[in-house]
Amino acid sequence: MSTHASPAHVAAPVPIRTGDVAASGIGVPLSLLEDLLDRARAAGADDADVIAVAEASSEVRVRRGDIESSSRSEANEVGLRVFVGDRSAIVSSNDLRTSTLQRLCEHAVAAARLVDPDPESRIARNDELAEAPPPLPLFDDAVLAIASSQLVEWARRAEQAAQDTDARIVNTEGCEASAGSSMVRYLTLGGVLRERRSTSTAVVAVPIAKDDAGMEVDYWYGSARRLSDLPTPEAIGRRAAERALRRLGGRMLSTRQVPVVFEAPVASALIADFISALSGERIARKSSYLEGRLGSAVAHSSLTLVDDPLTPYGPGARSFDGEGFAARRHTLVQDGVLVGLLTHLRSAARLGVAHGRNATRGVSSAPGVGPSQIHVANGHTSLQALLREVGTCLLVTATMGHGSDLVRGQYSQGASGLWVEGGAIQYPVHELTVAGDLDALMKAIVGRADDLDPSRGISSPSLLVEGLVVAGAGTP
Repeated sequence: MSTHASPAHVAAPVPIRTGDVAASGIGVPLSLLEDLLDRARAAGADDADVIAVAEASSEVRVRRGDIESSSRSEANEVGLRVFVGDRSAIVSSNDLRTSTLQRLCEHAVAAARLVDPDPESRIARNDELAEAPPPLPLFDDAVLAIASSQLVEWARRAEQAAQDTDARIVNTEGCEASAGSSMVRYLTLGGVLRERRSTSTAVVAVPIAKDDAGMEVDYWYGSARRLSDLPTPEAIGRRAAERALRRLGGRMLSTRQVPVVFEAPVASALIADFISALSGERIARKSSYLEGRLGSAVAHSSLTLVDDPLTPYGPGARSFDGEGFAARRHTLVQDGVLVGLLTHLRSAARLGVAHGRNATRGVSSAPGVGPSQIHVANGHTSLQALLREVGTCLLVTATMGHGSDLVRGQYSQGASGLWVEGGAIQYPVHELTVAGDLDALMKAIVGRADDLDPSRGISSPSLLVEGLVVAGAGTP
């Protein structure tokens, strides 16, 4: 960290450009971040850190082969956190002129002096950050060469593939394709620097299916950090079309208690709800049904959940967390038993537990808590084989509504899906509500398919849950 007087002017960031996606290879200059922290200290801060995010992306939307929209965005932002004793404040700006940054520091220190002290909130010490982040590939140069014309081609190919799947695909709500890159820098007043670059690509298809009974819409998407990992637009379009087609001719069910298979995307959302209840922040506020449950069974004994930020090119991977700590694998549930929580410095101190290195951070907010990447292990059978094994069940393919009440531990979702008898899909069903006690539900997960999607940050294969109550508007 420089201790000399601040320069009169700091150069604006200059992104590298190849194709239509900025590489953000330079990002916000390190000298600007050093200057900002120097100014914060001169304004009266006892401690401070800064996060800078440089992002660039291109996105197109196609409908009926025509370009509906095409956009390109670039953003360079900084977020400054200052401490005056045990009091802290956070300010952010996308105006990186020296005069603006000077006012930013002054406002941050003035604001910190007005808030209540919070002795459990702090910036990590240099000795705590001595472990260097592991090298982790998240960046693909091939993404930088993607031009807008290529994105248009991807979107058109996805739309055409959806329409070619079946004559009942009569229209689309649009198909989108995007590519982007980002550069994150984190710097403490003590001089600890963290940096990472990443890229992303995605294609989304939203086809409309129609028959004599009506119309149905569904979607599918593919995403990847590395271009070679992105599914083909044709595969995405066909999958989206198949999902829309299977919704046609939906019926209603009467209320019943049956085995329920949550299809992989829905199962992933269920697991994400459960993981939210593992937040140390939530538990410290006594707003999670899992408060006081460390060391006890919270899920079926076959379930193990590990927060793993170290997967190369993983969708949720990160080499360091929002407080600068080197990323590590962190087991949360082992054989159904709760053994860890998602924590950062403040929540770990409040709960008196080990720090999990699970901090998240945006430019305009204090560090929060969140998972990086959690994948439920695949089972040893296909979804079709799992349905044959169960015989009669509800396959839930979509949910809507609020989701889980994590304070009381109650799960309730509007749902639609497919009714299964004799191990075979019979017909689509809709206007359902699937509900139950979340603790009992997690312990009733007795089967898993082998259809995990590794491109999702929180991902699960299809899950079989014993005996849930399914409320429907149909007659028995």
